[in-house]
Amino acid sequence: MLPVDHIGIAVSDGAAVERLLTKLADSAPALPEDVDRQGVRVRFYGSGTSLETLESLVSESTVAKYLAKRGEGLHHIAFRVADVQSHFDRMCAAGFQPLTGAPVPGASGKRIFFLHPRDTHGFLVEFCQSEKQYPVLFEQCAELEEIMQKTGYCCSPTQKPSGHVVTSNVLPKACKSLVLHNVSFALSRGEIDAPRVPTLISEISKDAQYAQLLGSLWPEAQLVILPEKSQLKHLPAILLEFWASMEDE
Repeated sequence: MLPVDHIGIAVSDGAAVERLLTKLADSAPALPEDVDRQGVRVRFYGSGTSLETLESLVSESTVAKYLAKRGEGLHHIAFRVADVQSHFDRMCAAGFQPLTGAPVPGASGKRIFFLHPRDTHGFLVEFCQSEKQYPVLFEQCAELEEIMQKTGYCCSPTQKPSGHVVTSNVLPKACKSLVLHNVSFALSRGEIDAPRVPTLISEISKDAQYAQLLGSLWPEAQLVILPEKSQLKHLPAILLEFWASMEDE
């Protein structure tokens, strides 16, 4: 299943709901953002799967019409995808009707589109591509690449510059890349202007020759040793946690 990016709630008074959620969930929102294209003011609460409140700014907005017809409450569920355009094309091919002719700019720099609720059992479905995308390039590990794409934060190297491909013991010091070495495989993902250069090595210790080589050639890298026989499905969470720590600095 695609990851749920956020759940949208239509509200009449965003400030009042902010006070309520502060009491209920001890959660302050990010700064309110006005999305002029949609005529709404949004506030996001939490990280991971977040809560979005939508407050109408103009009487003709879709949220204003929604509030007039149904009142406050659940407005939509948004799924996070790595490539919103390709997902838009797939939905059209599958017979769904998007509410716009193409993905459009949304809040927080995302690109989004909605499906007509008559095609989705009456509830509104959004697909969104995060503003912060991580280009990923893998060698000889289709399973890991597929898992990473399903996080909704990773895009293929054909969509964005992928940086260098690190193979064997070749490790360009100037390369801003993430290196994953899984015993017999050398995998890499490039990130433009990364503040730090993490290096992940699975099923190996820091005393191993390859780990020492990485440390000597790339002293600024942070070496992360994955547990022995680490399951690939756990790796995206490890990487996303590391990327989040870099963004917070």
